[in-house]
Amino acid sequence: MDRTDTRPRDTRGVRCFRDFMSAYRKARQWRCSWVPATIVATRFALTGDTGLFTAWDGWGCSRIYRSTRR
Repeated sequence: MDRTDTRPRDTRGVRCFRDFMSAYRKARQWRCSWVPATIVATRFALTGDTGLFTAWDGWGCSRIYRSTRR
């Protein structure tokens, strides 16, 4: 009896976590403090777009969005 699971795995949670971490790292690289970076990364993981947020120690506005080319 073969018990190998051939059903496709649900990887949405893994992708959501990867999106969160990549957006969080990018926001922190752009010198955004950790609280707004967490909010921005959560927004990106859920929608694919962060909207405008303050970065560069308050000297600029930035935006992270998912490219349509994948």
